[in-house]
Amino acid sequence: MQIKIIKNEEGYLKFSIKNTDPHTLFNLLREELLKDTEVDFAGYWRDESFYESLLFQLRMKKKTSDPAQAINEALKRIGVYTKEFIDLCKAKIE
Repeated sequence: MQIKIIKNEEGYLKFSIKNTDPHTLFNLLREELLKDTEVDFAGYWRDESFYESLLFQLRMKKKTSDPAQAINEALKRIGVYTKEFIDLCKAKIE
């Protein structure tokens, strides 16, 4: 997987993700970001090459808010949910 920052401005971040098909993962990230009250918009789409990469963008309500921090916090929450899910499954399976 390759991630390339395309635009990083005040309150806005746009990046591409190549060499993978992360639809499910990035939909989860989008959903988690939208729970953040400081996030105005989070979304992704396939670029013009369609199969090679996705574009993801995040816009904060305030230009002084840091989109990278919002992504990091969302990823931490996803990590907690993932660990809880793994632990629950292991407990039921073992």
